[in-house]
Amino acid sequence: MLEALARSPRSRRIRRAARVAFVLSVTSASPAVAAPPVAAPPATTAPPALGEHPEPAVREMTNEMRAESLFRSGEKKFDAGDFRGACADFQESLRLGPKLGTLLNVALCHENVGRLATAWTEYNHGAAWASQNGQRDRYDFAVTRAQAIAPQIPRVTLHLPTTRTLSAVEIDGEPLPEPRWYLPIYVDPGDHVVAVSAPGKKRASAAFSAKLGQEQLVEIPALVDDDGPPAPPPPPVDATRGTRRVLGIGLVGLGVVGLGVGTFFSVRAIGASSDVSDACAAGCGPEAGAQSGDAKSYATVGAVGLLSGAVLTAAGVWLFVSSAPDAPVKAVRATAAPGGGGLAISGTF
Repeated sequence: MLEALARSPRSRRIRRAARVAFVLSVTSASPAVAAPPVAAPPATTAPPALGEHPEPAVREMTNEMRAESLFRSGEKKFDAGDFRGACADFQESLRLGPKLGTLLNVALCHENVGRLATAWTEYNHGAAWASQNGQRDRYDFAVTRAQAIAPQIPRVTLHLPTTRTLSAVEIDGEPLPEPRWYLPIYVDPGDHVVAVSAPGKKRASAAFSAKLGQEQLVEIPALVDDDGPPAPPPPPVDATRGTRRVLGIGLVGLGVVGLGVGTFFSVRAIGASSDVSDACAAGCGPEAGAQSGDAKSYATVGAVGLLSGAVLTAAGVWLFVSSAPDAPVKAVRATAAPGGGGLAISGTF
């Protein structure tokens, strides 16, 4: 109603008169108007010296001064029809300096933008505040406006799940006190969302649209068991794992061949050394010298074969085992000697 009235010049005069009559303006709240102070004669001060500039007086604004400035700004925006801008200014003014007149202006502003449930709550708070202060005019105004908009406020009743372990009920993200869970809830017109939480259950929600003067029942779906956090995704598959395993098998095969060759020539070297010893028992001749050269050659080839075979085998085993999933290899050690070799692998298999 006030939103429609506020669009004509005559209704604006009525609204201004009503605001003055019910002391909605901060200035109208003063019991008497003080006479303007008599200005004192200006004090004579010496002019600043050449090249000097007088420092301007800096006055820090207090919260009360900011609240007053925002209130005046809200009044101008309200009279110009900018109700949303006026609401923002009035609310910030109320936060900086809580005053009953500001609260009633906030309620009147919210009524004009259609937030009837919010305005109704603010009018009721204002009525209680005015009653405590003994301000009959403001009390009558707040009660009258609250009664006027009450039939238009949408009312919602929640049909909650039968679970008795509900932990929270929220409307538009705001917690609803437990004593009000099963009572009619007054909401502003528009779209809303109700959310319900319970231990061990998945969060359930329901959306609804509230309309002027409408009462409705909002059904909250049953809560289902929470299966816990989702399982972590499987580790990414290494595309090179298969290639590494094949290469490891090939290196192991070459290493085994190298070990076999090294072992064969190592044995030949031992046999040649034994023949040299037997030949030199009766005196080393040219044949013993030839056998000694062969023994050295056999020993060299055997050592190279064993060493290379051990290295290739160790590398092949490491590639094969490390490419297997969940089987980290900590260390691979290979040893080679003229008479044989060894391979040591440590890790988890």
